[in-house]
Amino acid sequence: MIGMSVSDKILNMYFATHQTCNLMCRYCYIPEEIRKSPRTKDIQIIDALKLFIAKVEFDGFKIGTFCLHGSEPSLMNAETMCEIVESVNQHWTKNNVNGLNVSIQTNGIRFTKEYLNILKQNLENPKKLRISFSIDPPKKVHDYLRNNSYNKVIENMDEALKTGFPVGILCVVSNETFKYMEEFGKWLKFYNNMALTIGNPYKIKFKFATGIFALNENEMEKFSNFLLESDLLRFTQILTPGYCIQRGNECIWYEFDIFGNCYSCNKAYNNEGIFANWKKESFETIVNKRRNLYISEYQNSDCAECDYELLCNSGCSLDRHYEGKMRGKALECTLIRTVFSESEKNGKHIYDIINNKN
Repeated sequence: MIGMSVSDKILNMYFATHQTCNLMCRYCYIPEEIRKSPRTKDIQIIDALKLFIAKVEFDGFKIGTFCLHGSEPSLMNAETMCEIVESVNQHWTKNNVNGLNVSIQTNGIRFTKEYLNILKQNLENPKKLRISFSIDPPKKVHDYLRNNSYNKVIENMDEALKTGFPVGILCVVSNETFKYMEEFGKWLKFYNNMALTIGNPYKIKFKFATGIFALNENEMEKFSNFLLESDLLRFTQILTPGYCIQRGNECIWYEFDIFGNCYSCNKAYNNEGIFANWKKESFETIVNKRRNLYISEYQNSDCAECDYELLCNSGCSLDRHYEGKMRGKALECTLIRTVFSESEKNGKHIYDIINNKN
């Protein structure tokens, strides 16, 4: 068996607490038969987490980044969420892991004033829980894709900001967004100005939709130029240092669910995506399985000759183009080439753009 490095023994992960959801989005990645499964009980979540942490420590591993996920983790009671936050923090303290906070990716429906107040009352500090809201601006796009939930989600996000929780925003850019680029840009700038003024939201990012909601190459080129002209590049995940999608076939990320299933991430959240069982296998075995999972995934031969391959590494191995001349290239390939080629004409180097230097 291949030896373990220190970094291999850090598990950067999603913890999937539910398969069901309270919002049926048009582009949901979870198969319908899974979404119709019985709702998870809170005691199942707590018991699974306790077992998970105990096994992680027994195997000599540590939890790194920890995000509550899939499909809608806020379906649990607020008190249960607080117990999870405290349990993970106890693990970090015990194992000298510093500078991390539990986060949650949520559709935002359940984070009402009442829910947030319970969280705040039961946590030592609201900064222990980072709440990332999934919002697809502008309103008409969000309501179309996410079941008319915009007003409720914005109301809850504003309440979270007022209550003192660190708030993140994750947007999905689809071919619907493309129809309203100017409104999309104004929305991002509004919340970015808020972040610059009060330090919250702490993060605003967007990624691109796949499948029938993906931008075609003509739309992607026009959208890329719009981002460049509007000074919005800093909000793209693919151009933000440190994201898993930039590691290509060598990405190491995990999604563990409460039933023992191990997935590479939420993009592989189906039966075919299960590659191990954390309840039955050692974490050393799981890590060795994971790091070879996509090592031979197809990459377009053009990428080897591309000046920008060092940035994207052909993109996420699960989110590349699947057919045609773009097959095996990053979903964001056209954006990357358009942005950097135009910027370099004006004397701005690729590294300056990535690091947001003037």
